[in-house]
Order: sequence, then C-alpha cells, then structure tokens
Amino acid sequence: MSPFTIRPSAADEVEAVLRMKNLAWRQTYASKLSDAVFDRLDAELPAQAVALQDSILQGAQPPLVATDASGHIVGVAAGGPARGDNPPTEVELYMVYVLTEAHGMGVGQQLVSGAIGSAPAFVWVLESNARAIAFYRKLGFTPEGTAEPLSAQWNHQRELRMVRATTP
Repeated sequence: MSPFTIRPSAADEVEAVLRMKNLAWRQTYASKLSDAVFDRLDAELPAQAVALQDSILQGAQPPLVATDASGHIVGVAAGGPARGDNPPTEVELYMVYVLTEAHGMGVGQQLVSGAIGSAPAFVWVLESNARAIAFYRKLGFTPEGTAEPLSAQWNHQRELRMVRATTP
C-alpha cells in the first residue's frame, strides 16, 4: 500500500499546488535555468492561481495531487485532451512534478495513471532531462522524433515529444 494519497486537488488548494510545482521546478531545473526565472514564477503565482481556478470553473479537470501522511502536497499531475496542431494521440499528459523527497517511491507513476489512465498519450519533456526521459520510458513512452526549441528563458533548450501507444 502506498504511503501517498492521490486525489483531485481542492478549490482552496490551487495556490498550494502551484507553490509545490514551482518548488519542483527549482529542484529539477536549478542547473538549467536562472534564479530570475524561478523568482518570476513565484511572483506570478497569484495570477497563475486565478487562471487555473478559471479553467476549472470552465470545466477543466482539477490537477491531481499526491499527499504524504501529513497531508503535505508532494506531487501534481494533469492530463486531458491533446493540444496543438496534429497531435499524435487524443490524450496529452500536461504535467507531472514530484518533489525530490518523494522520488523513487512510485508517486509519479500513480499520478500519471490517475491523470491519463492507460490511454495512448503523449508528453513533452526537456531534452536534457535524462531522469524524466527514463521515467517516461518506464511508462511506455518513446521519443517519436518531434522536438521544439524553447525560448531564451529556457536557454534555447529543446523539448522532445514522447508518445505511448498503450500502457506497457
């Protein structure tokens, strides 16, 4: 039995979910992005919270969260209808972030399963994030050849699109 609870985030948790995501970004991308990027994300948190609440009010599924035994949010995931032009599947995994304190405990797998189930799906992942690429491979995703450059904020790194035909 998992020591974590996976559940939809509550309306009053939107800012806590976004703070957790920003912390996970700091932990994951500290060597790839400047502190100014993270500081800007933190400063934009109230506006991000309003935008997320608005999207939920308009029918979007709230993000899933993983909480530890004390109720602390240690992970977040969201998925849904594919976005963009010519998606390879109808389902997209929009995000999954887990704090380093919960890495290697199956939280990410549980979040992905809750967010997109076993549907064929795709996800964008930073090309230089070997840990994430290995994680998605374990879940049956493979790079399918599409890559996109990111903005200067991301030091012009690239994202790879990984696709899962079915659950392994």
